[in-house]
Amino acid sequence: MMTSRLPLILLLLTGMWGASCVPRAQYVETENRLQVAETQLQEANRRLQALENEKQERLEHCEAQREKLQADLDACKELNAQLSNSIKKLAERAQKWKLQLEKHRSVVYLQDQVIKLLDDTRKSIESSLKDRIAAQGIELVESEDQLKVVLTDRILYDPGSLEINEEGQKLLLALADPFKKEKQFHIVVEGHSDNLPLSESLKQTYPTNWELSAARAASVVRFLQWTCGIEPERLSLRAYSSNRPVASNATEKGRRQNRRIEIILEPPR
Repeated sequence: MMTSRLPLILLLLTGMWGASCVPRAQYVETENRLQVAETQLQEANRRLQALENEKQERLEHCEAQREKLQADLDACKELNAQLSNSIKKLAERAQKWKLQLEKHRSVVYLQDQVIKLLDDTRKSIESSLKDRIAAQGIELVESEDQLKVVLTDRILYDPGSLEINEEGQKLLLALADPFKKEKQFHIVVEGHSDNLPLSESLKQTYPTNWELSAARAASVVRFLQWTCGIEPERLSLRAYSSNRPVASNATEKGRRQNRRIEIILEPPR
């Protein structure tokens, strides 16, 4: 019985074996496909890695560019701040120059006006005192911003006297008319003397030429205020004794020129 079943078993085993085995051609084809797939996968991995590397390089490049742009932006901000500060300073300087220019123009305009007024005053004095000027008893000196009327002492005072004589009073009254018209000017009266010692009679009242030159200037100031009616706030006096001579004191002619009263018309300081 056992022997009769053996062929059947062998037949079954052979069928099972045949059913479980894959044809070689199919196996080789599958193997080839697997290798191709592995190659494609490796290539895909390589490309993916290359893309990853490229992405990383681009990221690093972009970061470097960002840092550079940030540095440029910071530099631009600093430069902008410096330029803003410079513009502010230039604007302040321009405003200062503008004010100085306006002030300069104003000063020039005022100087022109002063010169014109002084010139008009000089012409008025020359017209009213032309005889005295021709006789060299009076000298008119016009500078940039003042007009000076120089009077020798013999025109105003009798010898040895400190009182203004009648001729001197007429002269001062004539001078006062143009002075009173130009109220914007200040009037300074200066007293000057020669270097000779005072006489004994004068020494009893005036110890030196300082006091004498001051007293003569004061007498003119009083006359201009009280008799001529010039406002006292426009008047002042200075005394120089013999310290500002206009001629040599070695001669009588020079000493006569140094003994003088100067009436100066000038803008208020």
